[in-house]
Amino acid sequence: MIEDTILNQFCVRAIDKSAILSSESGERAYELETIHHGICEDESEEAERLASISTVSQDTLGFELDFEVDMYPYDLTTFTSDKQVNAKFVWGGHAPGGRNYMEKCRFDPGDKVLCVVHQGYDAVIPAIVVGPLSEEYIRELYEIDSEMQLIYSSADEVIEEWLDWDWDSVIVRPLVRLKNDWEEMGEVVMIPRVYLFPYKKFEV
Repeated sequence: MIEDTILNQFCVRAIDKSAILSSESGERAYELETIHHGICEDESEEAERLASISTVSQDTLGFELDFEVDMYPYDLTTFTSDKQVNAKFVWGGHAPGGRNYMEKCRFDPGDKVLCVVHQGYDAVIPAIVVGPLSEEYIRELYEIDSEMQLIYSSADEVIEEWLDWDWDSVIVRPLVRLKNDWEEMGEVVMIPRVYLFPYKKFEV
């Protein structure tokens, strides 16, 4: 099913300390607050709606324009808090052998960034960029990830069945690790490339 483009604003607020598994000295994670600014029917309305948001608070991390097909991002652009383009994802070619495999990230290995983490956390964490997601990383992960082994019969099956959206990810090392009711954040995690933002600290 094809959905209209949705404009969202990403803000941060204080996180429940019980959600923090570990943190490096001086680093902070935040709870993610997503503010919906409505549906856009075309590119002209997208630009107008984004420009019209006049109340950009001090706790704003950035924005996204998300056009989805079958519940997955198909064309997604993130913006920094000053409404400059941060990163863009367009579906297609991100799996191994594709034209966009290991697509260039605006951040280099070793850079400190802020990451939006949706699944199970709805948080913003500081992290160090390790590098783009690769086929080799998936093969190594499969050998040690018992949950992945339950879902897939082999690393080849993972590589074959993973969605284009999942392939366009970056490996990062969290500087603050979180936990929820069913898992603890690992020493490294995969974050969609478009959800890496410039590092900064918020007074929340």
